[in-house]
Amino acid sequence: MNLTVFGVKPTDAIFLPQSPYQVRNDCQIGQWKVGDDDFRGNSIDVSIVRVSRMFGTLGKTINAQWLQIWFIPAPGEEKLPADTICVTYIKTRSINSFAQKITELMSGGEPALGVFTAYFEKHSGELGTYYSVDWNWRERNTDAEKAQLEKIAQFLQAKPSLIDISNSALLCTDGMTSEEIQMLVNSARAEAEEEIKPKTNGGKLARK
Repeated sequence: MNLTVFGVKPTDAIFLPQSPYQVRNDCQIGQWKVGDDDFRGNSIDVSIVRVSRMFGTLGKTINAQWLQIWFIPAPGEEKLPADTICVTYIKTRSINSFAQKITELMSGGEPALGVFTAYFEKHSGELGTYYSVDWNWRERNTDAEKAQLEKIAQFLQAKPSLIDISNSALLCTDGMTSEEIQMLVNSARAEAEEEIKPKTNGGKLARK
């Protein structure tokens, strides 16, 4: 029977779904997950194809800076669909760890040529135990890993449109200076504070 409803996934190329495969990092329990409770373990091996700085509200985190990471599961990474474009978002300490790792790697060439392992690091603080995403990196060793790099190069040469419409409320801050981003953060915080202030009229609470 020849039946095609959802299209055909390419067999020897990078697959870009209409909506990128959403992979979430749960920093309360230190697990990667898909959806709310489909947990995929503490670490994943990935090939990163793009990163963007974002600002806005995601989940319960309001007016924060995010790093949007587009990636493909590395060959042999069975927790996620093979050769499929995925996206995740990291914040605060996880962003700092990623930036540090990239800075270290840049002296040796393009970090995207290798394979990243994204794993959870445990921390303890005043609010109890929590996790952040940390990163390891290695060169590609197997034939499958090297072949995937060729597929990634072909994919990026086509200049694909990598847009996550499920989180369209986030504002991309790529190209903005640190001062411009800080102004954006301050403005958003001021607006949020105004929203929670009680409305007054002559020193009295306004009647509804």
